[in-house]
Formats: sequence, structure tokens, C-alpha cells
Amino acid sequence: MNEKSELGDVKSSLMGVPKFEAKTGPQYFAALTATMGAFALGTALGWASPAVPNMEERRDFNNLTADSEMATWIGSTTPLGCCFAGFLAGFMVDFFGRKWTMIILAPPFIAGWFIIAFAPSAAVILVGRFITGLCGGSFCLIVPVYVSEIAEDRLRGLLSNTLALFIVLGILFSYCVGAGLSWSNLSIVCAVVPIIFGVGMFFQPESPRYLLSKGRDKEAREALKRLRGADSLDQIDPEIKIIQTSIDDSNSQSASFQDLLAGPILKPTGISLMLMFLQQFGGINAVLFYCVAIFRDAGTGIAEDTSAIMVAVVQVIFAFLSTILVERAGRKLLLMISELGMAVCLLVLGVYFYIKENDPEKASSLGWLPLTSLLLYMVAYNLGSGPLPWTMMGELLPPHVKGMLSSIATAFCWGLAFLITKFFTQMLNGLTPAGCYWMFSGWCFFGFVFCLLVVPETKGKSLDEIQRLFGAK
Repeated sequence: MNEKSELGDVKSSLMGVPKFEAKTGPQYFAALTATMGAFALGTALGWASPAVPNMEERRDFNNLTADSEMATWIGSTTPLGCCFAGFLAGFMVDFFGRKWTMIILAPPFIAGWFIIAFAPSAAVILVGRFITGLCGGSFCLIVPVYVSEIAEDRLRGLLSNTLALFIVLGILFSYCVGAGLSWSNLSIVCAVVPIIFGVGMFFQPESPRYLLSKGRDKEAREALKRLRGADSLDQIDPEIKIIQTSIDDSNSQSASFQDLLAGPILKPTGISLMLMFLQQFGGINAVLFYCVAIFRDAGTGIAEDTSAIMVAVVQVIFAFLSTILVERAGRKLLLMISELGMAVCLLVLGVYFYIKENDPEKASSLGWLPLTSLLLYMVAYNLGSGPLPWTMMGELLPPHVKGMLSSIATAFCWGLAFLITKFFTQMLNGLTPAGCYWMFSGWCFFGFVFCLLVVPETKGKSLDEIQRLFGAK
């Protein structure tokens, strides 16, 4: 009997059972507690922006400058740690469980911040930055898996999308706090976040799906009862049966190398990897790199740290809007709007920098153009390309190979982020700013076509229904 018919038989047998209306509060609380891990990662990603100029101003570490080789390493070492995080978390998430992996990773995250805060040299800062990236990047893998397994189908998209929202909230936090503190004191403040996160997760339930997969049926029933706000175990028994059947079907499927090349696994994996690629080659690092210069050219008179905070606020607002729209407009439409909007904005930015290079006098009268394009780009990015690849990863990858494939997708994404962050200066020298923006614009236009023709809509579908879109049996 195939997966579709087995699940269908279970659901049919439950048609006469009165429908239990689950409470949403416990699901929101558990998901938002977990996404505090994403907030912690955001603080690490945003730390370098105020910290490196502060080091330069204070003449720390032999007059470290913001454009030095060491400064580029300080900025890129956290993404490098995130790159290796996928393989660490991929093992831990199945061995220790979703909840306990997050708790176990909180102490080294805290230690990483204190290594940075009391570092005697810039080289030691790199160690702390790598550790915070390793732990924070792990949360990018674990949180989507945890949230997708604890949430009802009707809430899964909204709650999964909070990952990106909390990352940009963490970035905004570092920008705001870093504007008034030294880099070392900022590190100590950032260490408080994983402390709150680890304590909070201790009081949250484990994923019922994970518990059932380990034969811990009683714990799974108690966890699901708590997550659904049920008064008795009988109320959640129908959902337990559906989850158990899904697990049994997943366990009956092999995951050999030959199976990985088959359509039901290869197609969703390919889509997930391409969405990660499009996220990184959507030009986000190129735009942020010139953020301060664009504000300056626009003649706004806004201070550098204030301009960075303004951009982060725009990111937060529209990342939040994306969490609201994702279950209304759907993933596919938001991704298409995002890619097309980013493509147009990057095209315009490329034109501006081309004019600036060849006719500076004319460019001086167009300061409003890059500023408008920058803000609209941030709107488009945070509506789709920023948050949704992580949401789609948690939904598309088959359950029986999700741990391994999520590790690969996470490592792939952060590996690209490291390469672009570390070598973007060389790209500018080789292609010119205009050429870089046009290249990224071309990838965004490709992304629009890819989302239109290849990416499926997963709104309102269960994880098992999504797998059947790719021919899973």
C-alpha cells in the first residue's frame, strides 16, 4: 500500500470523529521561543557593522581599518561558521532531538560572545565570530524543522516565516545598541540573547513527530496535547494517528544514493538549493555594501549609523508583512513579486552607478534615484527572497531525508554568503559596481522565471500532500 492510500485510509476512518479545534496560543508561543535562536543569529550578523568602525575609531588592534583584510575576515567569519553549522546540526537534530539541540547549542553561543568581548587580538575575535556563526547557523536549520513539525497546516507558513523576521530584528538590535556602545560592550549585551533563548526552550515541548519517530509515544501525545491546548489525550489521538502513519511511510522509504537522484527527492532538493542560490545572488550583500554611500549621495545628511538603522527598520516592517501575507497570497506569488521587484531595482542601481562613473555631474542630480531603488529593493527582498527559502526548505524536503538534505542546503546557502561577503571587493574591481548590480539583476530575472515555472505552491497543504506533488508514493 502506498503512502497516499495509507494516509487516505487513516483520514477516511477519522471522518466520523468530531473535529477538535486546536488552540493557536501554545503553537505561537513555542514557535516564537524557538525563533529567538534566529534573533540571536541576527545579532551576530549585524554586529560587524557598528563594531568594526568602532574598533577603527578607538584604534584597537594596531589601527584596524574598516577596509582592511582583517576587517573583511571579521565580517565574513560568521557566515563561514554558519556554513559548517548544517553538518553539525544535521547530526544533532536527529540524535538529541529538535528541542535539546537548540538548548545544547546555547552555551557555546554565549561563550563565543564572551571570547569576542574579551579578545586580546583581532585573531581571537575571529574564533568567537566563527563559534557564533556555527551555533547561530545551526538554528537556521533546526528552527524551520521544529516549527513545521509543531504547527498545524493552517499556521505552518506564518510561523515558519518568522525565522527571517527574527533574523532582521536581531540585526536591527545590533545596529541600535551598537550605535551607543563599544564593540566589547555590544558583545556582552548580545550574549544575553542566547541565555534567554536557552532558558525559554527548556520549558517548550519537543516535536511530537520526532518523539513518535523514536518510539516515545506517551511523550509525543503529551507534547501534542500541550501544543494544541487540548483538555484530554483523546482529542489529539486523530492527529497522532496521522503523524504516525506518515512516519511509518517515511521509514519504509529508502535513502540510498540512487534514491537521492530520483524525482521525489531530487526535485524538491533542487528547488530548495536554487532558492538558496537566488537568495544570495539576489544582490543583498551588494546593496548593503553601498547602503551608506547611497544615503550620502542622496544628500540626506543622515549619519552612517542612522542610515543603517533605517534600512534595518524597513527590513523588519516588510519581513513582518511577509509573515502575514504568506498564508494569504501564497509562497509562489510572493517569491515572483520579490524576484521581479529586486531585478528592476538592481537594474536601476546599475544604471545609476554607470552614470556616476561616466558622468559624475549628472549623477549628482540623481541622488533620489538610488535611494528610492534601495528602499524598494529592501521591500521586495524581505517580502519573498529573504524569508521564504527557509520556509520552503522546511516544507519541501522529504521527512525521511530532511536532516541530511537540510544540512546540505544550509551549508550551501551560508557558503555562498561567505564567498560573496569575503570577495565582493574583488568582484567590484573586476566588474565595476554597475556590472555587479546588472549581474545580480540578471539572476533575479532568472529567479522570477524559475519561480513561475518550477516552484510549486505549498500554501494550505500538509507536509505529506507536498511530497505527493513530486510523485512520492
